[in-house]
Amino acid sequence: MHFNRRTVLTGAAATAALAATVRAQVLPPSGFATPSGTFPFAADVYRERRARLMATLKDGVAVIHGAKRGATSGPVSPPFHQSGDFAWLTGIVDEPGAVLVLAPAERLYREFLLLPSRDVETERWDVERLPLGSQIEARTGIQRVRRTSGLDALVTGMAARSRTLHFMGPIASASSPVPAALDLYNRVMARVPGCTLKDQSALLPALRTVKEPRELDLMRRATAATKAGHLAAMKAVRPGMTERQLTAILETGFREGGGEGLSYDSIVATGRNAASLHYAHGNAEIGASDLVLIDAAAAVGTYACDVTRTFPASGKFTTQQRADYELVLAAQDAAARMLKAGVMHEDMTEAASAVFRRAGRIDDFTHGLGHFVGLDVHDAGDYAKPLPAGAVLTIEPGLYNQPLNQGIRIEDIYLVTATGAERLSTGIPRTVDEIEAFMAR
Repeated sequence: MHFNRRTVLTGAAATAALAATVRAQVLPPSGFATPSGTFPFAADVYRERRARLMATLKDGVAVIHGAKRGATSGPVSPPFHQSGDFAWLTGIVDEPGAVLVLAPAERLYREFLLLPSRDVETERWDVERLPLGSQIEARTGIQRVRRTSGLDALVTGMAARSRTLHFMGPIASASSPVPAALDLYNRVMARVPGCTLKDQSALLPALRTVKEPRELDLMRRATAATKAGHLAAMKAVRPGMTERQLTAILETGFREGGGEGLSYDSIVATGRNAASLHYAHGNAEIGASDLVLIDAAAAVGTYACDVTRTFPASGKFTTQQRADYELVLAAQDAAARMLKAGVMHEDMTEAASAVFRRAGRIDDFTHGLGHFVGLDVHDAGDYAKPLPAGAVLTIEPGLYNQPLNQGIRIEDIYLVTATGAERLSTGIPRTVDEIEAFMAR
């Protein structure tokens, strides 16, 4: 075959075009395959969070494991919920089994994302995943991406240089499995003489407890969607309706109000069922004299809300129901009046408990006063330390009495401020008069 300059150039152009085609076939366009990027914020947000964490650690190695996918009992994988710590640091919510490694004192590369190996046969059923390479780094903003099969060697090499391992939590009970990071550290320390373990399990909860303005914006949107659902359910309830029918109305209201999902599985319980704290069924018929308890909330951008309302199916409280409801409301108000930066959570709990104790009903208050809310509906935070400004938490006292065929819980979410607190879950009828007036419209 005779080659001239034009033939060679044409061949080079064809080769380049072919290479571009192959790359396009191998690497899916933006929006396809996982990891799809960071969510709900841009990669820079998570890069800054990791930098803030590493500035506090100063040296050593920290390993933070993402959640693993739950067991599959049928042909479709169950919904995946990412670990809060991992999601807060990476924004990667669609990669089960991922691991983040941070090494503040390394000379060049200080952050590594490790992902499980690909399985192309599984991907035909589940979701396509990106191959290792610069596209993952560009989508996630993390410096280096490797496979989880190399985790032990990577951490061992870093530990040999730094001689310090940071345990970021969680603290598990003695009967629970050893946390994955702690199990890895134990194996590394057995092989790297002089390596020390530092307990940093309080650090990420402290960082996550104080909400950033952009986090609060998503939580306010989740609360607005939650309000829409609760109002729809309170307006639509009728004796003879089933719990399941009311749940459908509630959750449609969440979606129409801007919700992007559920913060947790909705609890809609009528009469005696409401005395079971985490009632998980839902097909009982609502009776004319029943109180209906709804503990349910929408999520936006993976950020949660948590609200409970209890109201009469008939639209009017009985004398006994009114008295019990107003006792629960008084307990909530007693705790809320104390809430401000610096207060101890157990003091708020005691204030609410004192209301029930004086009424001789303390034995009907069978759970804690509330919890932090954020990326997880039961979010990270230390209840043994003074509450900081910027924290968001619930106050949710209740009375539960099966012989009376009722459970009553009132739950709202509050933003802690320097001088008090802001109730975020406003606009959902809360007092007896507000509930009856709304249901009478």
